[in-house]
Amino acid sequence: MQNITLIIILAILSFASCKGQTNSTHEPVTFVDTIKSFKKEIPSNDVFYILAKDKQKQLGLDSIENGFDNLQLRIWYGFSRVRNRKLVTIINKGKKWTATVYNMQVNWNGETETIIAKEIKQVTPKSGWTVFSKKLLDLKVVTLPPMDNISGYESGKDGKMFNVEVATKNQYRFYGYWEPQDYQNKFWQAKNMTGILDLFKTELNVER
Repeated sequence: MQNITLIIILAILSFASCKGQTNSTHEPVTFVDTIKSFKKEIPSNDVFYILAKDKQKQLGLDSIENGFDNLQLRIWYGFSRVRNRKLVTIINKGKKWTATVYNMQVNWNGETETIIAKEIKQVTPKSGWTVFSKKLLDLKVVTLPPMDNISGYESGKDGKMFNVEVATKNQYRFYGYWEPQDYQNKFWQAKNMTGILDLFKTELNVER
């Protein structure tokens, strides 16, 4: 009887110890901005930047062009010839991460997009924030260069365009990739962008 009691006690202590180790080593990461002075990277005469800023106002979202403490990402999904648009926002403050998905329908008059319907929902990664945040940052979502800076990367007239806004305490960036899956075998940057979109599909159920 004493042996059985001892075994039970040891099992409980072992479980508690393992649980404590899991909690201590698998906490969500906190993004750390290594840039020392504020930098802003905005494309000149970029129609997608203009459209994103216009939809930002229609959605009632704050501007993040003067920076954000700690990290905010906005990934805009653009599709030619259809009315559907998507926006995914990822926010990190300390160890807290949140994600919001905006599904929109727009009217396009040749110059501007007017949101005529929208659905907004909070989402949580299927694998949890610890796994998701690490994979997302490992894909260099904060530092990927614009596709225009990649020699040999050309956009077409039709297809899908994905634009990313990055805001940290000391930087703001806006960059885009047209149909990155078509270039993923040629450029590692396009492969990473494809990986980001695949991650959103798998973890957040955001279809491309």
